Amino acid sequence: MNWQTVRVIFSNELRMMLRDRRAIILAVVLPLLIWPVMFYALKRTSENREKNLAATVYKYVVTGSQADQVRKLIARGAAALARQEEREKGAKDNLADFKFQEVQIPDPAAGLKAEGIHFYLEGLSGPEADALPRKFDPKPREADAGASKSKAPDQAVTPPLRLPGVPLMRIFFQGDRDASQGGSSRMRELLLRARRMERDGFLLQHGLSIKPEQVMPVRETSVASAAQITGSYLGRFLTLYLMLFLLTGGSMVALDSIAGEKERGSLETLLTTAARRGEIVAAKQLIIVAVALVITIIQIGNILAYVTFKVIKLPPDWVIEAPPATIATLLLLFIPLAAFTASILLMLSAYAKSYKEAQLYFFPVYLLSFVPALAAVLPGISLRSAIILVPVANVSVAVREIMVGKFDWPMLACVFIVMSLAAAWAVRASASMLSKESLITAGEVDAADIAGGPALFPKHVLRWYALMGVALFAAALNVPQLSTLRAQLLFNELVLFLLIPLLMIRKYRLNVRNALALRPVKPLVWLAVLLAIPAGNLTAVGVFRLANLVFPVPQRMLEQFGRDLMPESIPFWQLILFAAILPGICEEVAFRGTLLYGLRRKLRPLPLAVSVGLIFGFFHIALFRIIPTAFMGVMLTAMALLTGSIFPGVLVHAGNNALGLWMGKMEISVGNLAWWWYLAAAAVLALAFCILYRARTPYPDLRP
Repeated sequence: MNWQTVRVIFSNELRMMLRDRRAIILAVVLPLLIWPVMFYALKRTSENREKNLAATVYKYVVTGSQADQVRKLIARGAAALARQEEREKGAKDNLADFKFQEVQIPDPAAGLKAEGIHFYLEGLSGPEADALPRKFDPKPREADAGASKSKAPDQAVTPPLRLPGVPLMRIFFQGDRDASQGGSSRMRELLLRARRMERDGFLLQHGLSIKPEQVMPVRETSVASAAQITGSYLGRFLTLYLMLFLLTGGSMVALDSIAGEKERGSLETLLTTAARRGEIVAAKQLIIVAVALVITIIQIGNILAYVTFKVIKLPPDWVIEAPPATIATLLLLFIPLAAFTASILLMLSAYAKSYKEAQLYFFPVYLLSFVPALAAVLPGISLRSAIILVPVANVSVAVREIMVGKFDWPMLACVFIVMSLAAAWAVRASASMLSKESLITAGEVDAADIAGGPALFPKHVLRWYALMGVALFAAALNVPQLSTLRAQLLFNELVLFLLIPLLMIRKYRLNVRNALALRPVKPLVWLAVLLAIPAGNLTAVGVFRLANLVFPVPQRMLEQFGRDLMPESIPFWQLILFAAILPGICEEVAFRGTLLYGLRRKLRPLPLAVSVGLIFGFFHIALFRIIPTAFMGVMLTAMALLTGSIFPGVLVHAGNNALGLWMGKMEISVGNLAWWWYLAAAAVLALAFCILYRARTPYPDLRP
């Protein structure tokens, strides 16, 4: 490689970028102006929220057969709070400005929904509380005074570990309203404090010679220094922030570097010079990395200035230590990360035929890059695990350990090597893309673009699914109406996985029977399907246990997922409909239907099955579900390839989900079986695929 040529191209790219006032304003000037406005707005919003909550008089209703007992407990809590305020004037207390007022409303539930009250309390006698339905909970949890979180009154359930015959108090509030949630939380704290004070007074009256809090007092002492605590917090998000700046700043140059030059017609001129493709790629990557790093430094300096002038207030115990060894190690890891990011942006720009099209591709890449960058946030993931082989994620975990002062030099060296290899592969891939003549000019149109319809669908299918993934992710975060399990499943299955594939079929004039693989199968196939349902379910659990050895998932997260998947308020037949039958039909239409049909000529059968399975896994969002779900996706895709039909996959998919729901209802756990159970299930699954192979009718028109 002639570095003199690289320098000339780099200098030319830099001059062109500096002449582009729009890029300078968008990448540098605008963020400098937006950041202080945003921080000031957040600061003012937070202050106004605290003032409004402090000035609010929380209105509530007390109902139930034990309403008088609840009122007495509230009165004792208020009296104790007043005495404490007299004794400890000036002390900071969450209840210091808590003002509340009981009102009378005939229907408290309706009043809560109509915002006439902030929350209401229900006092139940022991027999009434015993008659309430008990939610399935495999492991005991601490009682929480009957608070049912944000569930509606008709969905409230008794928390576990309540002794039979003991009265129960429940607090109902509206979780999507700040005042309702804050008021109920403070009332709960007031009641717990009153109960504790009453209990302590009872003990003192009956002969306890010392205050109860003096009996075996508990003192917590952190052995970590303030710098380590601060470093642990910063280390979790430092890689994410760097990726954010690299992608935001680098995209300004990358999208214009190839896609923009295609529109201007200057790329052909550059490629006709004596410069080699590798030299062109190297120069463009250097300019992307240089601009991204400069913008990163400017924005970090911008934030530090806000901290200095106290626009951003840091906690008083924050101590940031960054000795030269730490900074040098971080830079060593960030260099290949920056090169890898620049190559990805360059490939994205090379693949797009116009600047507008490149912007369309950038958003999914922008969102997906956050997934590995957030690996350090997940608990239990150590650098001494298989995470070291995952680019970006390994840097994220390594940075977290470096920031707390843990320098595991052999593992850090492995991270650097893996990230460097990934960057080298990306550099080579971007150079290879520039070598394809079909990607050089924006005006070049192939036969598929001219023919349109079915011929064009394979080129566009991944774009559709990228947009579907963005829609799935954005809707889950920003649409409160989809917060319930039923609403989320209906939206995902009927809108994303059924309606959009049908729109693809209509837009590209596809043959419905071919696109959805609506073909009959041989009778012997159904025997294999019946074997594959229980065997596949148990094998997937074994795969999850293997993955859990490498990427451990907290037990609490698994338990919460189980509770969310099987809410007590939804009848079991509806769970079967929403979480088994609908996914079995709609997801198979989306993944073993249009997606498989669109990719059938792009990839050979084995990578095709793996690719469709991985995409299927990523659409299930939760990180700990990706590996076992991708395994199921590969298995279902292999069935479709062997039988040429979607129907076996529909039955296996629905049967697998229904079997899992039934085992959850019956409290049958298969997550802690001996390993030979999973090996036996894998053997039965292999037998099922042998039957499918013997009775195969391969998927038509596959790439040989």
